[in-house]
Amino acid sequence: MTRPLVPIIGLVALAICVIGAFYDWTAFLRSWLVASLTWGALPLGAIAVLMTFGMTGGAWGQASQTVWRALAGTMPLFALAMLPLLLGTDELFSWTRPASELPEVVRRKLLYLNEPFLLVRWAIYFAVWLGLAWLIVYKARLSRSVAAPGLILWVFTLTFFSTDWYMSLEPEFYSDVFGLERICAMTASGMAVGMWILAPHVTPSIRKDIANIWLAVLLSWAFMGFSQLIIVWSGNIPDEIVWYIHRTEGAWHWIGRASFVLFMLVPFAILLSTAAKQSRTWLRIAAGICLIGYVLQTHWMVLPAFEEWRSVQTWLDPSALVALGGGFLWLIGRSLQRQEKRNE
Repeated sequence: MTRPLVPIIGLVALAICVIGAFYDWTAFLRSWLVASLTWGALPLGAIAVLMTFGMTGGAWGQASQTVWRALAGTMPLFALAMLPLLLGTDELFSWTRPASELPEVVRRKLLYLNEPFLLVRWAIYFAVWLGLAWLIVYKARLSRSVAAPGLILWVFTLTFFSTDWYMSLEPEFYSDVFGLERICAMTASGMAVGMWILAPHVTPSIRKDIANIWLAVLLSWAFMGFSQLIIVWSGNIPDEIVWYIHRTEGAWHWIGRASFVLFMLVPFAILLSTAAKQSRTWLRIAAGICLIGYVLQTHWMVLPAFEEWRSVQTWLDPSALVALGGGFLWLIGRSLQRQEKRNE
């Protein structure tokens, strides 16, 4: 993870993204949005795990907290990665058009959906998340007095963040369950990265405990996603049904199915086995498959909102993923190295 090749590949991909931004600013923003939301799950998920450990305690947290701290420590990079998106809100959000051009259902939401308020909310989200990361990573404060209110703030802010940066891409759509579904998805993917790193370095009993928590989060995601689908479909409201229709057109239909199989179904089947939960090999297989599914799922959630992307992908998409990924992996590797030196 800390080999020089990782940051070099990331820098090359970043250079491609910079060129792409000059060539097609709109396509760059959309690809960069997907990459930012994909990698942002690492610090967000790790913060949730650390605060859960702070509330409950347990051997699993003592044995794994170094890795979760390394993941949570990438929060400043997530904040930095989103800055270009703040410069391109007009390109990303259809609700920024003149009110006279918007449907009635969107005009009723403009008290919330407006650019100044979006920027204020973004600043609040990251002030909270950076503050939590600072407390639990650098100050190592994981007492219940910090973890309990911190977890409430985390759920509250991530719910609104999901509304802003996922759901409002198609402002006609609305779901009460959407934020909770995204919370479960981002936590599960963050835990998958942690599991991939931890599996070779902890005992079978610790692997089993963390795998059980991970399985519970995956099942929660499945419940939230299925609940949203049933509520929206049974309501049969055109403005909301269209969100799903956009994600069943062309290749997106199969991408959606593949993401469910890889993100949920395969890891679930593996984690049903107690032996697999204790096996570092099987846990790494489950984590790797889950992460592939999460990448596909983020694409499926975001890109169909843009009509011209419903059947076409661009070369900027993988470049943005690799560029940000190189930075995140480099930071995580550096953090783990520092922790190892302290323990020597």
